[in-house]
Amino acid sequence: MTSPSDPSLRGPLKGRVVALTGAGRGLGLLTVRTLLDQGAAVVANHRSPSDELDRLADKHRDRLRLVPGDVATDETAALLAAEARRFGRLDALVHNAAITRDQPLVRMSVEDWDEVQRVNLRGAFLATKYAVKSMMRTRYGRIVYVSSITALTGNPGQAAYSSSKAGLHGLAMTVSQEYASYNIRTVTLAPGILDTGLGASVAAPQKRRMTDRALLGLGEAEQTAETIAFLASPAADYINATVIRADGGMRY
Repeated sequence: MTSPSDPSLRGPLKGRVVALTGAGRGLGLLTVRTLLDQGAAVVANHRSPSDELDRLADKHRDRLRLVPGDVATDETAALLAAEARRFGRLDALVHNAAITRDQPLVRMSVEDWDEVQRVNLRGAFLATKYAVKSMMRTRYGRIVYVSSITALTGNPGQAAYSSSKAGLHGLAMTVSQEYASYNIRTVTLAPGILDTGLGASVAAPQKRRMTDRALLGLGEAEQTAETIAFLASPAADYINATVIRADGGMRY
């Protein structure tokens, strides 16, 4: 089996072990591919079956391990960190898993609200909890939380989603302060509307409105995956306890 530090590997993430949630499709799948291309060993969590992710696992048997399951459960979150330790350590966690149940607030059911918070925010809490335990042992770690520009601006029909993503900002800031002595740092990335994943499922009128507000128009998920990979790399080690907007600039 090839180790993460194999001299045959190349790229800015050579030697790094990265765990990622929400890896089955969209931005998560693109991020897995980018991390592998840049030399990382990856532990990828996915809730739904993904043929593309399975093909990547077949191609990179020595550097990609899959952890199916709901990251908002204790068992899956613990297994994600445990699988990373089989590579010898865990350098970075990328929390990308998210769902949306868009409705105007007065029509939103309690069940939909709770499910969005459970996956998007409780999932982040559990993934972080077990990742930090591993990172404390090596006295190093990076956690990248994939948020959304809607956490900063709000968005009609997305009260649950925007609230859950805003919760990531508070979580990230607190984790960076609690574990600074262990050299564990956090960063929150807030993308704008993207051409894949949840962005692709936004209703056409709302998508046009969001895209029209972005100075650079619709965002490319591949570029966002590259940004995530950079934030998981040693080159970003001094970026800590902050929110980075990747929205192309907004009209007000």
